[in-house]
Amino acid sequence: MGSSELRSPTLNLYIACPQLTPAASTFPAAASNYCQLDELLTEEEKDLQIKVRQFMENEVAPIISKFWEKAEFPFHLIPKMSTLGIAGGTIKVNR
Repeated sequence: MGSSELRSPTLNLYIACPQLTPAASTFPAAASNYCQLDELLTEEEKDLQIKVRQFMENEVAPIISKFWEKAEFPFHLIPKMSTLGIAGGTIKVNR
């Protein structure tokens, strides 16, 4: 998987969240690798990075401004996030 696959098109948040101001209407494309950290990732980690990005664009971006304005958290997303394997215990214990 090359770095070009990590560059997704810019998400137009103004369509997903019409109450946003025009200045905050775009979610930046995942094109920045300033410190070249992507080269340190395994293929599995790169795949996870893409899955998390897609989740954020598809599940979080369309609803997050409503929760932000109410100072609430979208707890209904937690079970969906758990399927990504990005939270919880990450330390493996050898017994």
